[in-house]
Amino acid sequence: MLTVLAQSQPLTFDVWTWLFQSINVLIIMLLLYKFLWQPLQSVMNKREQFVEDQLEHAKTSRAEAERLLEEYQTRMRQAQQEAEAVIKAATEKAEEAAQRIRREAEEEAERTLERARTEIARERERALAAIRDEVTGLVVLAAGKLIGKTLSEEDHKQLVQQFVDQVAAAEADRPGAEGSQIGDSQ
Repeated sequence: MLTVLAQSQPLTFDVWTWLFQSINVLIIMLLLYKFLWQPLQSVMNKREQFVEDQLEHAKTSRAEAERLLEEYQTRMRQAQQEAEAVIKAATEKAEEAAQRIRREAEEEAERTLERARTEIARERERALAAIRDEVTGLVVLAAGKLIGKTLSEEDHKQLVQQFVDQVAAAEADRPGAEGSQIGDSQ
């Protein structure tokens, strides 16, 4: 009857069945823990460590890239400053050379002008001396004809000197005289 009763009641509690089922569940849990959970946990830990390493590597790479970028920018600024300094130095040297060349050209022009003035003055004196000599000869001839006699050497020199002095004085007093024109053109 008991068996009939046990069979007819679907919810009966059997301690031995419960014990065996609990042991089976514990064994399955231990086996799952040993063969599934631990390897899965190991893989998860390795994956987590890999991700952390990659993040750390990315941070390191980024810091290195920023450092290299800053170094590159610093070098570029230095190169630009050096280029500006070279350009400035070259410009200053070119300006100095231009000033020196200009100064030398002005000095050479001044020397050439001074030589020309000296040469003009010499030529003027030569021309005046030639004119004086010619005038002296003409004066002597004219004086000889006017006086009608031959002059002594001393008289001749005295007359010539007086005439030359008068011509030179008249030449100096005359506005627009040749001496004034030469002096003006200098």
